[in-house]
Amino acid sequence: MACGLLFLKRQRRGATVMIVGITAWGNRISPVFDSAQILLVAEILDSEVVDIQVRSIQPLMFDRFLSLLEGLGIQVLICGALCRGHALQLEASNIQLFSFITGEVESVLERYVTERCLDEFVMPGCGAERCCRTGRVPGTPQNTGRLKPAIE
Repeated sequence: MACGLLFLKRQRRGATVMIVGITAWGNRISPVFDSAQILLVAEILDSEVVDIQVRSIQPLMFDRFLSLLEGLGIQVLICGALCRGHALQLEASNIQLFSFITGEVESVLERYVTERCLDEFVMPGCGAERCCRTGRVPGTPQNTGRLKPAIE
């Protein structure tokens, strides 16, 4: 996961506002997207959370979930393990995705708000030669999703 990515923001009454969604299970990031029960919706204004809403969700009905995100104006989604197909659908909807994140919701949100970087919250085992979030090998042509050969 790279820090310092360009994030889409929208203007509201002359101020820069970002809407972030976080899938939760209790007070933690839901370890598996499909088991999430709650979507925390945080409105961030100039590196400060100014509003938080909590929504019950049914992530197994992914089309409805995606419509909910779009209806709420979610620009960034932070979640746990997520299948590649859903990740591609989210990205196609212009929702910046931070998947395979673990930790307490409050800590993750605080770090995101202040630094926009969640590297320390990436699930163990992610980030080696192969990206577990997308199945892609960093640096492969067009990120085809093929695994890097063991012997070249």
